[in-house]
Amino acid sequence: MSELNAGRGRRSRSFYVWVVVGLLVTAGLVYYALSSSSDTAGPLRGPRGMMGATKVPVHVSTVQQGLIDQTVNAIATVKPLQTVAVRGQVDGVLERIYFNDGQRVKAGELLAEIDPRTYQVQLDQARGQLAQNQAQLKGAQQELQRHRILFQQNSISRQSLETKETAVQQLQAQIKSNQAEVARAQVQLDRTRITAPLEGRLGLRKLDQGNLVSAGNTDGIVLITQIDPIGVEFSLPQNQLSRLLEAMRQSESPLRVTLIDSKGQILSDKGRLQALDNQIDINTGTLKVKAEFENADETLFANQFVNARVFLGQDQGLLIPSHAVQRGAVGTYVYTLDAEDKVHIQVVELGTATLEQTLVTSGLKEGDRVVVEGTDRLREGSQVEVMNQDGQAVEKPVQADAAGTAQNPRTGEGRRPRPASE
Repeated sequence: MSELNAGRGRRSRSFYVWVVVGLLVTAGLVYYALSSSSDTAGPLRGPRGMMGATKVPVHVSTVQQGLIDQTVNAIATVKPLQTVAVRGQVDGVLERIYFNDGQRVKAGELLAEIDPRTYQVQLDQARGQLAQNQAQLKGAQQELQRHRILFQQNSISRQSLETKETAVQQLQAQIKSNQAEVARAQVQLDRTRITAPLEGRLGLRKLDQGNLVSAGNTDGIVLITQIDPIGVEFSLPQNQLSRLLEAMRQSESPLRVTLIDSKGQILSDKGRLQALDNQIDINTGTLKVKAEFENADETLFANQFVNARVFLGQDQGLLIPSHAVQRGAVGTYVYTLDAEDKVHIQVVELGTATLEQTLVTSGLKEGDRVVVEGTDRLREGSQVEVMNQDGQAVEKPVQADAAGTAQNPRTGEGRRPRPASE
């Protein structure tokens, strides 16, 4: 019995020991967590902490008067003004190919040749038949002339004379038919020489030398596309048509169009608005618009997707960078800085806007500073450090600590200034 009580006592003491150990571990973890949070929340120590770690670095821009382009933007597709599938118009073996894939050609340039021998034979045959009937006509005309003399002498009847006249007329009609057959055979022979119907650039050939060419083959031998000038098509919403039509009426020349790629780089600014479609698409509520571009450097390719910008005119007013504009519960606003580099939220009303600049109609005045970079960490009353203004880096004055060591306000690294005697 005493041994049983002794065993229970040892287990009870072990239990209390583990409880005490657990409490000590828990207390240590709580202390560590509290001390870590207080260290994080406190100011930085050393030179970097002394320079004010709470300041947010920002880039700013000054509100200025200027001109901004009125534009309408749309996603566009490059469309060639002319595209032709070069096909054989007669049947035969593709005997020769005179072009290379992707070659630029001029109108009338020889591209390929079909075996011409069959069509040369047909032409020779038609010419022979024509020569035969011409000889018969000559004999019939001479005989008619003799019959006319005999008829004047009352040696033959009128019926005999009329028979000869009819024979001559039949031969004359037959000769016209022979001449048409010669012309047809000549056309067929000429079609064995395949030439470029327009100036442009060839694609990749679809038939090789030695293949049988058929006039019914819709694929053709190669595709030729006009590349200079080249067309661009895009659609505009119907609510923008009034601005577009008004600008077209006021402009003496076609409206200017610029193409921009997906990275915001200008592909071509040599475009002119050419035509509007005659009806609005009832499914999309848009109107198709066509522009024409010079493309001597072949920057634009057929079926290429681009961004089109049509210039309608210009507005004048206060301008700010477009990426300075913020949107939130208060509406459209910007972050402005006062003389002490403190942030204030300023609600603004906007006018014409482009990718680069936005016209402000109210809320700002000329000379105000707006934040363009670093806005994600800003709040009303935040203290900031201006690192760049209007694209120029802002140099900070060198500060000296109590020991007389000059410090760089950005890095916190210091150096002791030289004595005047040095």
